[in-house]
Amino acid sequence: MKSRLSLAAAAALLALLLSSTQAQERVNPPSDLRFKILNENTVQMMWSRPQSRIQGYRIQVTSDTEEPTKEFSLPASATKTSISDLSPDVDYVVTISAYAGSEESLPISGTITLQSSGSSGGTSRKPDASDSVKCSYSAIGDVAFLVDGSWSVGRPNFKYIQKIISATAGAFQVGEDKTRVAVVQYSNDAKAEFNLNTHMTRPALLRAIGSLEYKGGDTMTGDALNFVLQNTFTEAAGSRSSFPKVLVIITDGKSEDSVESYARQLRDRGVEIFVLGIQQADEAEMKLMASTPHRNHIYNVATFEAIKNVQKEFIAQVCAGVDDQLNSLISGEEVVEPASNLQVLEVASKSIRVNWDASIGEVTGYKLQMIPMMTGSKRQELYLGPGQTSVVVRDLSPDTEYQISLFALKGLTPSEPVVVMQKTQPVTVSLECSLGVDVQADVVLLVDGSYSIGLANFAKVRAFLEVLVNSFDIGPNKVQISLVQYSRDPHTEFYLNTHHDLNAVVKAVRTFPYRGGSTNTGRAMTYVREKIFQANRGARAHVPRVNILITDGKSSDAFQDPATKLRNSDVEIFAVGVKDAVRSELEAIANTPAETHVYTVEDFDAFQRISKELTQSICLRIEQELRKIHQRRLTQPRNLQFSEVGARGFRATWENSATDVESYFVQFKPAEDTDGHYVSMALPGETLTTYIPHLNPLTRYQVNVIAQYEKGDSLPLTGHETTLEEQGPVQNVRVSEETTDSFRVSWQPAPGAVTRYRLTYEPVGDESSRLETTTAGPETTTVLQKLLPKTSYRVTVSPEYPSGPGAPVQTLGTTKEARGSPRDLRVFDETMSTMKVSWEPAPGNVLQYRLAFRPSAGGPKKEISVKGDNTAALLKNLKPGTQYDIFITARYSSGLGDPLQGQGTTLEANDAAKILIVSDETEHTMKSHGRRRGQGDPLPAEACSRRRRERSDPQGPGRGHFHNHEAPAAQAQNHLQTSPFTPSTGTGMEKQGKE
Repeated sequence: MKSRLSLAAAAALLALLLSSTQAQERVNPPSDLRFKILNENTVQMMWSRPQSRIQGYRIQVTSDTEEPTKEFSLPASATKTSISDLSPDVDYVVTISAYAGSEESLPISGTITLQSSGSSGGTSRKPDASDSVKCSYSAIGDVAFLVDGSWSVGRPNFKYIQKIISATAGAFQVGEDKTRVAVVQYSNDAKAEFNLNTHMTRPALLRAIGSLEYKGGDTMTGDALNFVLQNTFTEAAGSRSSFPKVLVIITDGKSEDSVESYARQLRDRGVEIFVLGIQQADEAEMKLMASTPHRNHIYNVATFEAIKNVQKEFIAQVCAGVDDQLNSLISGEEVVEPASNLQVLEVASKSIRVNWDASIGEVTGYKLQMIPMMTGSKRQELYLGPGQTSVVVRDLSPDTEYQISLFALKGLTPSEPVVVMQKTQPVTVSLECSLGVDVQADVVLLVDGSYSIGLANFAKVRAFLEVLVNSFDIGPNKVQISLVQYSRDPHTEFYLNTHHDLNAVVKAVRTFPYRGGSTNTGRAMTYVREKIFQANRGARAHVPRVNILITDGKSSDAFQDPATKLRNSDVEIFAVGVKDAVRSELEAIANTPAETHVYTVEDFDAFQRISKELTQSICLRIEQELRKIHQRRLTQPRNLQFSEVGARGFRATWENSATDVESYFVQFKPAEDTDGHYVSMALPGETLTTYIPHLNPLTRYQVNVIAQYEKGDSLPLTGHETTLEEQGPVQNVRVSEETTDSFRVSWQPAPGAVTRYRLTYEPVGDESSRLETTTAGPETTTVLQKLLPKTSYRVTVSPEYPSGPGAPVQTLGTTKEARGSPRDLRVFDETMSTMKVSWEPAPGNVLQYRLAFRPSAGGPKKEISVKGDNTAALLKNLKPGTQYDIFITARYSSGLGDPLQGQGTTLEANDAAKILIVSDETEHTMKSHGRRRGQGDPLPAEACSRRRRERSDPQGPGRGHFHNHEAPAAQAQNHLQTSPFTPSTGTGMEKQGKE
């Protein structure tokens, strides 16, 4: 079925195109990008500056390997730079763009491949610069090339076809989840050189294209289109139902069979067809095959060399074809439909409620991502069930903008995200800690009354305490205040339950006396813990407890242990130091962080400067502590258990006796990742178990389960579990780059932490010849060498893990047959119109020999064929006195070997009029001389025939032959060695000597 892009996606795409066009108008790109190889690891790139005003250049170097992307900028004056630390045999894409302010030009790009010394020729391949032959990153599809390999193309021209295939395929982002490429070569029949699921990286793909071998034969394009229809755009061959499909046909002549029906069937299945015609390609036939409009899908050039003239435009149209198909995908399954109408409600400083409308498609759940736009804040991921359309996200950073992305999930496949931006509220704390809530707290004011303060300054302390007291809403069910003055000994001015309203506390603060003495701060804190924070003195359970210490000097007794005990009894200590107070002593007394719990002033007149900040910090801590106390009063889940433990997930189960749970919040992250963010799951309140997915193997995870009630969240129930080692077989084992004694084996990696792969291989049916090899590490390709020619091997690939071997996967690979040339060409028994040739056989299983011959001075070429077990032939219907170029080629089932070349010359007409006279014959000798043939003389054929009847020649054509030239007449006059000869057309060929 066809699926269209949503209006929102179409609008976004239109906006992207418009913005790109506008940017291009404002900032022009550089041009004339070119490269120069400096050494085996360094390339110099050069370019021409654009006409428009620019600020500089941005350069990016990427590869299909795991090497990190290189990015750097250059000033506007630069027109060249060097790129170093390049690896051999890796394809790099170099992109450069100009920028001015926030505007940036369209990029231009080129490719670099430095060949290692072990590569063919040991030289570096020249980098290829291109101004616009790169597809957009979103251009992802299944692209197949149907390549004419008929005789009319010729082996020298086939390299031009390989170049256009490499350039077109290399313009895409290649990968299993990106663009996949297949090549089919055809002549009499079609052959899949490799399928869409064979090469999943750009370097491997380009290597395979470069090693294509010319096929030869007739031009059966219709049959080849049917082959593509039945075998290429299929699931078994790697075609994907929900991706754009493109077929590129490259041909140099008219097909010998019908193409219209099969081409139409391909187009009806959503395959967009481009045709590149060369030389004698028929334009009407190309129109029958190509998609419309023809002006964008048909390109025709006069010669193979002229392909380069249309290459950029041709590749750009293929890229555009993939992009255009994204608006109308031919799909056998529904894409994951996204949710809609994402809204943010109830924004607070640390939480946000998010609502959305459910996906109209079938989904298995949703994933919500919260990505902060401020460094230092943690991101969150939240997995939700398919029936949920609202969630409260907690533990956010205050006053921080978040990018909120919602994905609909179908299994592991996500939809396009729905995205909104939202900023959390800043933290606001009222001076009166009672705004909007019933704040409760027990606050003890511990005041230094030693002699060092003095009576005048003590009055300033009273005024400061009055400011603090006025910040609280005081009452028996709200905030209670106690005041303790200390010097050598502590003294209670009033307890927590002494005064029940603000007026009474303020009056007591204004009138308590200055006592004087030494500064025993340690003893005073012990007194507060043991005598003040007691139930009979008004201290309440489940209420925050705060101690505010005010001192002007160093303690006269030990203070650290009393301070620690006071803090450990759930008392929050704030310390205010005046004048000679020691800050390190105050930090050792107060809670952390010191920035919000320790305050120092230079004198007693400066109290007013810190009063607002101190009261805000006290109130904030009271509110935070109230939430914790409230949490402890809510029923916490218990008995967290784990089961179904695997490499990528496990099940968590818990119990809870509460019946008013609204929902559960399950958080998990690697236990060792102290700075990592939690991934969360929201579950209905009746759910007491869930499977935690998307985990890493062999990793210990911390899991928190939080019960969510109407009044808030419980304390988390925490547990730990460790995932298992992930094991499994490799995927998609394939064989490529076959030669007579080797082939490459590649595969998709096995899951988990593979240490290496083990390969065993043996000829099919001969397990006794089994061989074995291993990879150096987790590489997913290797070349098996020293194989037998034209032999099928059973190859087994097994991953190896730290704990042992994984499951094996087998495939078959077949080496190519050994192909070669015949040797030792011999030309003999020349006549005016014929000559005989013989040769030593070519290696391997030769099906037939093809003999081509033509006059050396120019003229039509003729061809004959003989069976593969013959090593001689008769060339007939030749011109008298003419030198001929002779080519003998061995034909194998896999193609042709290289030709054996030589020359031979027919007799002149007057030489053919002479006959050889033989006399005085014995068993081992005879005399011979030549004379002109007269009337009544037998024809040469008759004489030879008669001679053959008299006795047969026991010797073969061994000594009386000459290589690549005519035999001297003098030698023929003095000695004649006859030879039996069986031409390809029959037996009984007569011999004719010559003078």
